[in-house]
Amino acid sequence: MISPIIQIESARGESTGGNIRLRWDRTLSARSSLMLQTYYDAADYRIMTWANVFTESFDIDFQHRFPLFDRHDLTWGVNYRLYHNKVFDTELIAFNPRKQTNHLASAYLRDEITLIPEQLQLTIGSRFDHNDFTGLEIQPNARLMWLPNTQNSVWLSVSRAVRTPGRAENDILLNAQTLDAIPGASGLIPFPVLAQIVGTPSFNSEKLLAYELGYRRQFSSQASIDLAAFFNDYSQLRDLSAGLPVFQSSFPQYLILPVSLTNKASGHTYGVELSFDSRPLENWRLQLSYNYLNMHINSDSALRQLDPTTGSAAKASPQHQISLRSNYDLSDKLQFNFWLRYVSSIDFYNIPSYLTLDSKFAFKPVKNVELFLVGQNLLEQNHLESVSDFIPAIPAYIPRGIYAGAKWHF
Repeated sequence: MISPIIQIESARGESTGGNIRLRWDRTLSARSSLMLQTYYDAADYRIMTWANVFTESFDIDFQHRFPLFDRHDLTWGVNYRLYHNKVFDTELIAFNPRKQTNHLASAYLRDEITLIPEQLQLTIGSRFDHNDFTGLEIQPNARLMWLPNTQNSVWLSVSRAVRTPGRAENDILLNAQTLDAIPGASGLIPFPVLAQIVGTPSFNSEKLLAYELGYRRQFSSQASIDLAAFFNDYSQLRDLSAGLPVFQSSFPQYLILPVSLTNKASGHTYGVELSFDSRPLENWRLQLSYNYLNMHINSDSALRQLDPTTGSAAKASPQHQISLRSNYDLSDKLQFNFWLRYVSSIDFYNIPSYLTLDSKFAFKPVKNVELFLVGQNLLEQNHLESVSDFIPAIPAYIPRGIYAGAKWHF
């Protein structure tokens, strides 16, 4: 039998924080523009005896788009991000070192090449990231689009992406779960066992090769349909490896089972995405979409139940999602929008399927000013959408609510 150290239902916590974002855009011509954006965020999380974390991050991003000769449309940019956090030891989690500042520097380049005017276009590019955990990461991509006529287009793409590790994979000591007993050479070991997940400084990036094929049909200026199929090949995914148990003679007596993180899992996903976009009226837009996802994860770990990302992953994400968006302009100053969503059950996390409705009523009394009233999760009192897959956390239920706000653009 396996049971968590701390019962989720009894946990309570609080968080405080804030953020600010500044953005500057300048259009130089129809094919040339500049963008500069900076962002700062700070947050303090306190969850009973689970976690006590303070984080702050700073991000600055610059992008430049311009034409080159007649057939090239270039976009390049640079990005820098600083992330600082301090984690205070609790009964559940400890980090070594307690506080750390990490840096991420990035550069990217994309070239849209016109091979045959208005018929064939090739887009190639790459992103170059340097992080404190795995060093340099290169993520190239290529996309070919064919337009046989003005109503139809077909495209295919291939790209490489990575998920770089964070402090959790490198520095954590997590008292994950207690087991009443584990198998031994002569039967069950008669002591309770504490499984401790220990960070691995050599943990590598998780890697993805993504293949996509898509088709678009433009019926008219008021209606279009898009269909895309994808296949994703994953390697060096996070997995678990158990070491030799260590006996603790202090009272009460128990065994510590060290569990390290590895990159030995692999897998693939495939699915389809279908979307329909229409304008029944000049001032009314409808967007309908359907997504199907199938997952297969391969792992040799005997401790799959301690990490939801390995084993049973076909049940760790919803297979079906349906979305309907409506944007209706009642007048030049009044707008009413709603978003209806259905998400199928996520069995691995015991999250049932749900149907939710959000709506927004906006009023623009003068230029650059917007007053709005929002209704959230209007069909039920609350529902659960996701849970933490690694570090235990309080599940966040989406409540029914109504709130008002104001927005000023300058």
